[in-house]
Amino acid sequence: MRRTTRLTFKLAASVLLIGALAAAVPPPSGVALRGIRLTDSYDQQIGQLQSQYDSLGTQLQSLQGSEAAANTKAAAVQQQIAVTEAQIASDQTQIDQLNLALAQTAEAIQVDTNHLAAQKVQLTQLTVEIYTKGGSGVVDGLVDSQSIADFMEQLDSATAVSRKVQELMAQVEADQQALDALQQTQQSSLARVAQAESQLEADQAALQGQESELKQQAASLGGQAAGLVSQRNSLLGQIASVRAQQQAAEEAAAAAAAAAAAAAAAAAKGGEGSGMCGGVLCPFAFGSIPNSFPWGQCTWYVASLREVPWSGNADQWLGNAAAMGYSTGRTPKPGAIVVWGPGNGYSYYGHVAYVVAVVSPTDFYVDEANFDEIPGNIDSREVTTLNDVEGFIY
Repeated sequence: MRRTTRLTFKLAASVLLIGALAAAVPPPSGVALRGIRLTDSYDQQIGQLQSQYDSLGTQLQSLQGSEAAANTKAAAVQQQIAVTEAQIASDQTQIDQLNLALAQTAEAIQVDTNHLAAQKVQLTQLTVEIYTKGGSGVVDGLVDSQSIADFMEQLDSATAVSRKVQELMAQVEADQQALDALQQTQQSSLARVAQAESQLEADQAALQGQESELKQQAASLGGQAAGLVSQRNSLLGQIASVRAQQQAAEEAAAAAAAAAAAAAAAAAKGGEGSGMCGGVLCPFAFGSIPNSFPWGQCTWYVASLREVPWSGNADQWLGNAAAMGYSTGRTPKPGAIVVWGPGNGYSYYGHVAYVVAVVSPTDFYVDEANFDEIPGNIDSREVTTLNDVEGFIY
């Protein structure tokens, strides 16, 4: 049989029970305890949802912390990028200055070289003029000279020019060496700065990649955090829904308890006088319709809780009720009669019960008799499936 929590009490065939019912009619214990089970069931669902909500809150805090850390790192990397960019700009300025100095050095070397070449040309021309005298040889020069003194004067002039040229050549050579050394130093500095700039550019690219990765990580964490917030809001909605269902179920259970108490009071009143029928509690029925079903059976008990004008075994009730114009369906409702077919754990004649509270379209509570095939045993239980249900009579 498909059962969950089950509460059983037997209608005792004794005058003492009749007297107790007549004196004071408390709510049947099955109904009262069922209300407790309803509360516990909903409280358990709410507790589970609340636990999920708290767990998501913990995850959300962790994600928000990670997102903040990623944003902080990204900001620090961005500052490093700014510093690197400033250093690259400074190095580029230095490179420009070195390139300008190299150009100026090369220009100075060219000026000195041109000046030296001009001096060499002048010395050559003077020497040729002294020794050739328009194309003649040195001897012709000596013969044609007015005097040896004139010739020697010209030689002295040439010697002076030659000396000046030599001095100029020495100066140019010294300048050339200094300029070469300066050029080498500048080129070395230029290479060093260029290498530093290249390294800075590589560092900048790496930092930019790191910054992009951190921003993507932060964005991803932010998206996950938003998803958790949405899940938490959904859980809050579920908790509110379960609480509303709990309130409705508790109200339905309270109404069922009141109805059962009234039925018990009517039964006790009807038992006064004769008291017993064949040693057992007398049959009782809803309204003015006699309860002709066998005492203690599931049909007898349901017919004692609501009007049942049809006849037949439990598995025939759905069709018989529909034939008399009663509405039927597949959805449980408080006050409805649920009908099961024979077999699958139920009697050969099927089984019927009275719906007292509904949790969901597939979860409801019933009052019933003879569920355990002991006539007169009345119990309350929760049904959590419609697999073997033929239908409901409304």
